[in-house]
Amino acid sequence: MKLWIIYNGGVVFSKVIAEMLQDRLENYIDVSVGKASKINSSFIVEEELDYLIIGDIVNEIIPSMEIQNWVLKYREISECNNLSLKALSGFVISFNEMFKDIVWSEFLRDNIRTETIYPPILCVKFDQTNIAFNTDIHMITKEYSSEISKFITNTK
Repeated sequence: MKLWIIYNGGVVFSKVIAEMLQDRLENYIDVSVGKASKINSSFIVEEELDYLIIGDIVNEIIPSMEIQNWVLKYREISECNNLSLKALSGFVISFNEMFKDIVWSEFLRDNIRTETIYPPILCVKFDQTNIAFNTDIHMITKEYSSEISKFITNTK
């Protein structure tokens, strides 16, 4: 079983969260991490992955152009190969208190064929005044990865 975590490479913090998730999940599943601009969507399709997590920096409610472009390419290639994921999820670093994970879930559902959108999209608030995450980032990431590992374990 294979999981890829693809993230927006515009800000280092998305890489930090992707790698934190990788560290927590690699005991349960084969996990790889990659920056959307560096990982070709066709390579991911060839990997025949079961799970995908997409991470992004969201200033409003829409995904970044980097993630939108990656997802659209992935959709095109996976549809040509009639592929579907077992589960899809995401994490979002938000600068905005008004972020709604429903919009993010809809974007993923509309563009990637999957059996399950793993519901709690991890949303981390970025504190621009301190140029840092809020202090709960490690606990939030730990809880999210624990829930995903339970989900994966139960679906094996």
